[in-house]
Amino acid sequence: MDFDDLFQEDFTLMGGDFENQVGFFSEVATILEQKGYVKPSFCEAIIEREKVFPTGLEMNGIVIAIPHTDTVHVRRPFVFVNQLRKPLEFIQMGTTDKVIEVEMVFVLGICDPASQVPLLATIMERFTQEKFIEELRNKRNKEELAAFLKIQFGRMSE
Repeated sequence: MDFDDLFQEDFTLMGGDFENQVGFFSEVATILEQKGYVKPSFCEAIIEREKVFPTGLEMNGIVIAIPHTDTVHVRRPFVFVNQLRKPLEFIQMGTTDKVIEVEMVFVLGICDPASQVPLLATIMERFTQEKFIEELRNKRNKEELAAFLKIQFGRMSE
């Protein structure tokens, strides 16, 4: 399964600096809503879902979050990536109170629930690879980062 079409330069940011999750999700939702990818209900829905089902992950020396919400709030599928300048606090997945400092956020916008699990599995599998993480951290601008992600999550012949 390939996901390269979900990664776009317009939805790849570097150097994000936010005071909290609400500020982060508000900015992301505004961009996505202006481009017609999400409904006005998206921002509140993703904030509320993150409170109930935290998505922070410490994987192989990198700390990421993979927030998402119900498909009803998404018009077109996407993955919005933000490599943060200043870490942002998220609760670790599977806990209710362990705060971790996230350095990169992958906001998933899924229209077909059947594709959510494979996409999550693919993202998590990539983050088990040291070479992937090293190359990811070496990207210096959003163009390089978006191109790298398109290749990494693109058409695979496995």
